[in-house]
Amino acid sequence: MRIGFIGLGAMGLPMAGHLVTAGHEVTVASRSRGPIDAALSQGASDGGSPRGVAEASEVIVLCVPNSPEVVEVVDAMLPVLGPGKTVVDCSTIDPEVERAQHERVGAARARYLDAPLSGGTAGAHKGTLTLMVGGDASVLADTMPALEPFSGLVVHVGGPGMGQVVKLCNQVIYAAQMTATAEATAMALKSGVDMEKLYQVLTHATGDCVAVRTRLPVPGVVPDSPASNGWQPGFMTDLMAKDLDLAMTYAVRCGVPVPTTAAARQLLTAASTAGYGREDFSAVAKVVQALAGAG
Repeated sequence: MRIGFIGLGAMGLPMAGHLVTAGHEVTVASRSRGPIDAALSQGASDGGSPRGVAEASEVIVLCVPNSPEVVEVVDAMLPVLGPGKTVVDCSTIDPEVERAQHERVGAARARYLDAPLSGGTAGAHKGTLTLMVGGDASVLADTMPALEPFSGLVVHVGGPGMGQVVKLCNQVIYAAQMTATAEATAMALKSGVDMEKLYQVLTHATGDCVAVRTRLPVPGVVPDSPASNGWQPGFMTDLMAKDLDLAMTYAVRCGVPVPTTAAARQLLTAASTAGYGREDFSAVAKVVQALAGAG
């Protein structure tokens, strides 16, 4: 299959690599030259621009930071989209903006899916990402060969934009997990609790969650956690902040109160202000620990 990939960031580059390894003919574009060269060294071709990628491909996968970038890429591709071409947006963006892209691409007689991801950079490298897909189920069925190489689970969650809604729901829960984990860890540190014993208990008690298992924010307890690896990002603080902004905006439209999300967002703001914006979002714990005089 001829597959285009636009957006070779921390997630996109390994995803494109999996497509090459699976034997697809992959054409790429990205804003930075370094990732393009890395993709070319793996066997991809340089499309030169989003339009060039769209011209060369049957399926075009987008993985860019936010709503304006998705609109910009669709703008560039639109003149060459038509029958036989499918756009799959793996970015996390505003659900209403995403629905508008479904309509625009559909009006050009091409097909469109929103398919945001979960699993972080680790999942991208392992090819085990979870995709929550909004759009036509038959389009997803036709497009599966372009998604399977980098995914562990692909779930059709509804019509246009519903993939984005489900992704924002996930982020609301994950951010709350991390906030609670940061607070509990600071309390334990200040009290002199053995962190390895804390981890052992939490992972076998009702406090167990993904944030505890993968991001307990104390160096040396979880070997592959960000805290044990210089806070290298599996998912950056600034990106989680962006996702919570999207979630809170959408919640207002739905009439849903989200006070826990608002509190988590404030903590992310503090972490970014402290210089942790490009570190893993578990670095919010450093802010809590500093305020508590713990650690």
